[in-house]
Formats: sequence, C-alpha cells, structure tokens
Amino acid sequence: MRSAAAILAVFAFLVGGGIASATPPPFPTLAGDWSHAEINVKIKGNPHTLVLDRGRLVIALPRHLAIRETGSPQAVIVDMTAATIVTINGIRARPRQLARGMTVETMGIDGGPAVRVRATF
Repeated sequence: MRSAAAILAVFAFLVGGGIASATPPPFPTLAGDWSHAEINVKIKGNPHTLVLDRGRLVIALPRHLAIRETGSPQAVIVDMTAATIVTINGIRARPRQLARGMTVETMGIDGGPAVRVRATF
C-alpha cells in the first residue's frame, strides 16, 4: 500500500511538470529486497519510465557509477550528468564523495542518465 502511494506521489509530481523542471521527482518507496525496478507512468498522455537500480558501489567516476546489484556477478553502469542530485546519508554531496562499498540507489527517467543518486554507508 505504501509503495502504491509513493508511486502515485511520483506520478503527481511528474504530471505537474517535474520532468521539465530543474528538480527531478523524489525516489519512490519500494518494499522488499529489490535491485532493479522500472515503473511505467503516463504524463500528459505520454509514457515515461522511472528506472531504479540499487546495490553496492564498485567504482564512482565523475560521470559514471558501477553498481553490483544483489545476486549479480556483473556491475551495472549508470551514467550521471552535472545535474544529477547526489545525497550521502541524506545530505547533499558531490559525486567525488561517493566511495566504494557504499549502498547506492539511482533513479533515471526514460533510460537517460541518473537524475538522483542516494548513497548510505
């Protein structure tokens, strides 16, 4: 039920112009043990997909992250831009502050680079 409410909140934000604005939507809350999720939404009649990845940070470069998702032997590469919002333990940070071994969650829209990266120790 909480997941459905979070998804609806993200959808409402996107419909209100979140994609076109400088601030991307917040992370949706997903229950359970997940490592990759895609959430399809319609915004003003156009389909969009939120792409979420979660795992251990293998390496962080200025514009790319390598994440090892739970149960996967290979790392997933996630692109970032200068506009990607990075937080570490809830505090705004720079990509260079990300460190190997952190647990990270990323969110992209429509297969694009991550708009948000959330990391914890």
